[in-house]
Amino acid sequence: MRLLSMILRLLGRLLRSFIILLSIIFIGIPLGILTLIFPAFRRRIESFNRSSASRFVYQSSPGVALDVEIPNQQDYLNFLMETLQKISENPNPQVIYPFWAQNLDKLDYNLAQILDSWARETLTKVNSKQAYSIAVHIFNFSNLIQQFPLGNIAANQEIAITGCEIALTIATFDAFPQEWATTQNNLATAYLDRIKGNKAENLERAIAAYYKALTVLTFEAFPQDWARTQNNLATAYLYRIQGNKAENLERAITTYNEALTVLTFEAFPQDWATTQNNLALAYSDRIRGDKAENLERAITAYQEALKVYTFEAFPQEWALTQNNLAGAYGDRIRGEKADNLERAIASYQNALTIRTKDAAPLDCLLTARNLANLHYDEKQWQSATEACHRAIEAVENARLEALNPQSRQEVLSNAIGVFHGIVQAHLNLNQPEKALEYIERSKGRNLVELITQKNLQPQGVSQEIIAQLNRLKQRVFNEQIRLQHQSINQNLIGSYILNPYVQDHSYLEEYQQDLDNFIAREIKDPLFSLTQKVEPIAFTEIQALTDAETCLLQWYITGEKILAFVVSADGDVKYWQSSEDDIKQFFDTFSNYRQLYDSENGKQEWRNQLCNLLQNFADVLHINDILALIPNTCKRLIIIPHYFLHILPIHAFPINKNQILQDKYDVQYAPSCQILQKISQTSHHSDFNKLFAIQNPTKDLSYTDLEVNILSTFFTEPQVIAKDNATKNAVLPHLKSSDNHCYHFSCHGGFNPANPLESALFLANKESLTLGEIFELRLHKCRLVTLSACETGLIDLNSISDEYIGLPSGFLFAGSPSVVSSLWTVNDLSTSFLMIKLYEILFDENQQVSVPVALKQAQNWLQNLTVQEYLNKLDSCLKIVKSMQQKLTSKEFNRLMDMIEDEQIRIKGFELNYKLFNNPFYWAAFTASGI
Repeated sequence: MRLLSMILRLLGRLLRSFIILLSIIFIGIPLGILTLIFPAFRRRIESFNRSSASRFVYQSSPGVALDVEIPNQQDYLNFLMETLQKISENPNPQVIYPFWAQNLDKLDYNLAQILDSWARETLTKVNSKQAYSIAVHIFNFSNLIQQFPLGNIAANQEIAITGCEIALTIATFDAFPQEWATTQNNLATAYLDRIKGNKAENLERAIAAYYKALTVLTFEAFPQDWARTQNNLATAYLYRIQGNKAENLERAITTYNEALTVLTFEAFPQDWATTQNNLALAYSDRIRGDKAENLERAITAYQEALKVYTFEAFPQEWALTQNNLAGAYGDRIRGEKADNLERAIASYQNALTIRTKDAAPLDCLLTARNLANLHYDEKQWQSATEACHRAIEAVENARLEALNPQSRQEVLSNAIGVFHGIVQAHLNLNQPEKALEYIERSKGRNLVELITQKNLQPQGVSQEIIAQLNRLKQRVFNEQIRLQHQSINQNLIGSYILNPYVQDHSYLEEYQQDLDNFIAREIKDPLFSLTQKVEPIAFTEIQALTDAETCLLQWYITGEKILAFVVSADGDVKYWQSSEDDIKQFFDTFSNYRQLYDSENGKQEWRNQLCNLLQNFADVLHINDILALIPNTCKRLIIIPHYFLHILPIHAFPINKNQILQDKYDVQYAPSCQILQKISQTSHHSDFNKLFAIQNPTKDLSYTDLEVNILSTFFTEPQVIAKDNATKNAVLPHLKSSDNHCYHFSCHGGFNPANPLESALFLANKESLTLGEIFELRLHKCRLVTLSACETGLIDLNSISDEYIGLPSGFLFAGSPSVVSSLWTVNDLSTSFLMIKLYEILFDENQQVSVPVALKQAQNWLQNLTVQEYLNKLDSCLKIVKSMQQKLTSKEFNRLMDMIEDEQIRIKGFELNYKLFNNPFYWAAFTASGI
């Protein structure tokens, strides 16, 4: 504050507004850097004002030649020119950020390429003054984008790095050493925070750039800037991956202490406090020296920082330091354990007075999680559940402000452990019902998180209602942006003012309440509400999904154990939990399973070992111990898997030498109790005569032609789009009409782990029907969706999410009460006969069974099918094909006849009682999700 006041007095009223502007422009640059670079900028700007030749007007024309090829390249270039023009006129974040918020689709990796190509092309064609002007604007662009809170943060960082590297081509060491050093410092900070690329390599680049900056920012010439760069360099060493960890921490501690020789309490109190906090972090992690002494030094440094970071002057910094101090007290070796614990809890509680779920949800999540972990370690289960609950409320509120993928991932990563903790704590309190509620709550949160990325519209309402809904949602979004900007601007200028700063969230809360009330009043689409906010499901509602003959088996995998809950209509919840050895064996077994499946030998070894693998899973999961918890009256078992279990055929697990699970129960699957509840309440479809089928759009599934042609004969109103005709334009109208009772997809599918909403069913012309588009469908009259293809039931195994988000859950959400899908690459031939049998059973008026029961019967039929029975089935297929001759082209008819006859010839050498498809590979892949 003193330093800034001195500068203002020296420069006078004419430059006062410009200095304030610079303090905003150079985001992330310590205050001392401003005193270094300001005279150079003033001289240049005065020169620009005197010479029109130095002014550069940013314009874009279609003829601009760039050495990159990017879709919509001209749109990106226009956006870049408009951005640079605005920055050249007024580089205030309050001017630039709203413009960027309206163009988030342009802030991506493509823009970094456009910026690089345009700048390198342009800088060679302008005079030196114009080149410097452009470099300054690009430098400012880099600083602004580096701190922009919206959009893709990883892409923003790449744009910032690109801008710094461009600026360095003009602001060279020889020509502009001070600006060069400043840019090196900012480039280093960008690499320090970088998401893309190898983290270890990014840190090495940051360290190298800080050292370059220090060749100019020396102790003798620029002591303040030297000290601040030393602080930044120490932070890079604190988190360094390469090299010896202990040595890196020693360097960090030494460098922080060097910075403190200049950044003293008297001269630079806030910088001193910041460095004290950083030094405390280093001592907390220190490997060398006495552990107890290191923690004492950390506590002392945190307490020193709190002399400046007071609640009144710097509430956010005070709360952060209280959080860190609590961690140090929690680990403290010296002193009385009870006293240390009490101090740790008090400091966490102090931090939470500022880090509330409304004002700072992400910070609240972190601190409440830390507090929960402390209680958990001390076996204070009730207090642990209270802290976890506070963290979970913050998680659910954080979605309001986590408007970029990286923030969402941070929320998810931290939330997973909180949910694991609260589930186990409730079990330790003998409250399995509460544990189940929180398992379901975690699934609901993830569904909302996924769908908020898609601007889903409710079904069955007028365009006027949708327009009003969008206006209310936009008002909430605008207020979120305003608060984000306010927070960023406070961070930029907060070091110059010592007034308490607390954000006013009352408008956001009011706008959100208005939106919630409007949805409750005007929108009756029951599934739409699930996408807008988390609606916790009570245990009584979970139990209502069962009856005298139906039980739920819900799985949950934490980092420490596997849990299985059995819910029946009567009685308490029973549960099984694994030992540490069990979970280790499970992951080893699963790893072996996936390695064999992904092997290069065409999965043959995996197929050969599949029976043994399923037995191993049944053993390590103690499946028979779990079944012992199920009442004897149970005939139907609804399985809700979790994590890796989603891709395993639990229904095919052996339970004794002669039986598998589905021999004892009718098995069906569900992604969550809440989705099961919704489809149970809304899906009452008995009609089953209208079929819409997609047949072999990629033309590489030979037997699907036989499959679809035969099963279509069961329906009175079949519609089939085959092969090249199955384009997206042809398919979507049939899906959106929502008049069909059955949708059968004989095509390939794939899961996209990088973007689950882009998971898809593959159509003709290399087009696709994505999961995001499936979520938008409303299949009001649908009774069944069949995904008769490879791996249509898979999920992202690399995701840390609790939720089962895949193609089946998309169709369940869209309104289909039942979805049949596959867990692995299936055999085309056996799948076709399995599907034909499935529909035969569904159309058997003498049975009238559910889809899960029909699938079970079809699977039992296929696995026990003898060669003789198979030959008889082939004869029946021949007769059906012959009866369809008039409906088929000559080529189609001959091809189907040849396929059947070739298969008859192929199996003539087998014994007539041999079971061709007995291996689970042929039949166990398919599961029935829903009801």
